[in-house]
Parts: sequence; C-alpha cells; structure tokens
Amino acid sequence: MQDKREIFFRCGSIVLEGMLETPSSTNHRLPAAVICHPHPLYGGNMHNHVVRIVEKELLSRDMICLRFNFRGTGRSEGSYGNGIDELEDVRAALDFLESLNRVNPEKILVAGYSFGCWVGFRAAAADARPTALIGISPPVNEYDFGFLRNEKRPKLLVAGDRDFVCSVDRFEQMLARIPEPKRSKIFRGADHFSIGDHEEMPREINAFLDDLFQCAFKEVRLGGPSL
Repeated sequence: MQDKREIFFRCGSIVLEGMLETPSSTNHRLPAAVICHPHPLYGGNMHNHVVRIVEKELLSRDMICLRFNFRGTGRSEGSYGNGIDELEDVRAALDFLESLNRVNPEKILVAGYSFGCWVGFRAAAADARPTALIGISPPVNEYDFGFLRNEKRPKLLVAGDRDFVCSVDRFEQMLARIPEPKRSKIFRGADHFSIGDHEEMPREINAFLDDLFQCAFKEVRLGGPSL
C-alpha cells in the first residue's frame, strides 16, 4: 500500500504545499519525480486530473512522487510570479526530494503539464539534478521553448492534435530543434484538457520509463559525469 501524506516545504521566505506519495517497495533507494501543475491563474493546481494520471503511472513504476502547488496556489504562500519566481518553487521541490533518505538522488525526474511543463523544464535546464524530463501539452503557442536546444537528457513530449496551446506545427518544429534522446507522440482526437484521458498516454509514459530504466539512468547529466 502506498504512503500518501500532505507536506509543506520551504522555498526561500515562503512555504509551499505538496503531496508526497511513496510506493510500498522494499527497496531502500527509489527513483523520484517532481510533478508540476498547469497555470494557476486558470484553475491549475496539484490536484489536476492530468497531474494525477502522470503520478499514477510513475507510482506504478515504484517512483516516489511529489506534486505541489506553485506559490499563491492552494495553501502555498506567496503570489503568482509570471513563471519566473515559480522556477524557485521547482528547485525547492527538488531540494525537498533530495533530502529524503528513500530517494535515490541520481534518479530524479521532472514532469510537467502545460504551464508546469514550461516552468519545470526551464528549471531543469539550469539544474544538473534531474536525469529525465516528461512534458505533457507543452504550451509552445504561448511560450518559448528554445532553451531545449541543448538539452541532452532523455525527454518525453506528448500533445494532442486539437490542443489550443500546442499546435501540431509548432510542436513538431520544437521537436526538430531539440537533440536526442527524445520520445514524442501526438494523440489523435485529444485536446488540451482531454489529453490525460487518452488511452495512449499511459503507454507512452511506460515505454519511456522502460527505456530509461533499461539504461539505468546512465545518460550524461547537464555539466556532469556519466552516471
């Protein structure tokens, strides 16, 4: 049975609210993930159903999961930071995970949906700790993802072909500009909100994790040695 508990962790002068779930594995050191939610000004929070679906798949692979509310959302202190201050929220979530005895610090993943993908990936781009990235519905119509052009860690990026913030053309243009290793999928008939219910999404996440675990997270860290 999984252990699920509400937690609060510090980010500079504020405190953020999160939910930590740990699988019932007997392994002492487990891989872990920080999961970032969609735009807080449009109702996004850590209870979002796409966030929960991603979390469910990661938990099924014996990964410790931390989903949290960005500043100013739910019971997290502070106020919306235009996607800039939120970078510190992701770093603080990574700090918290890294401090847990059961987390393997060499196997930490960052996942994000929509706004959470943009913020989570940008935070990871400047942080050597994440070893892989999962992005759901990256809002390429709204934000610049040029920072991924030098991102050499394993990446999964998925989108629906009816997504109003992630058009197929811009999604494919982004993919063409970023290096391997990468895995991507466009879900036919899925829009921005229904993507989490698409039957292919769990399969894509699990296929990505299969590749990742088979390689034992041996990709080269940003600015660091081979693991």
